[in-house]
Amino acid sequence: MTAASLILVRHGRPVIDRDIPPPQWGLCPEGRDAVAALAEKLIPFGAEAAISSPEPKALQTAEIIGQRLGLAVEVEHGLHEHKRSHVSFGTEAEFRQRIAQVFANPTVPAPGGESAEQACDRLATTLAKHTVRPLIAVTHGTVLSLYVARLLGLDAHDLWRNLHTPDAFVLDANGALIERV
Repeated sequence: MTAASLILVRHGRPVIDRDIPPPQWGLCPEGRDAVAALAEKLIPFGAEAAISSPEPKALQTAEIIGQRLGLAVEVEHGLHEHKRSHVSFGTEAEFRQRIAQVFANPTVPAPGGESAEQACDRLATTLAKHTVRPLIAVTHGTVLSLYVARLLGLDAHDLWRNLHTPDAFVLDANGALIERV
């Protein structure tokens, strides 16, 4: 088997509270359980370090994984979700429509935020700063989809629509997919 270099993890399922901005959501109990199960599956990849977005749902995901794998978690601000700060979650349909627009217009900044290309570049730059490998990096669905799609030549929107909470992509040193966990 090819050696793992980067394990990109999408956070576990959060508690969705429309009265609280999504960057402040934490994990729901089922999300915590699913992350614990994912942590078990990540053991064979021999991670040496773990970093996480500062958002509670991501940091809680990283802490559960880190505890199981015996890794301290470093908060890394560059792993945050695609910036779209002037947009509320709204209904599920409204949210999905706004995300579709992000993927359809990768060079256009979201209201109060960044473009899809800028978000992907930010994530790539952040990951490149960390040289200890294998590295677990816990991030978010949109930015993870943009980055993985760029590496693997996939459609980012299709990938985003098929993500799980949590989800993990194990990549080798060349950015090739070893396994989706």
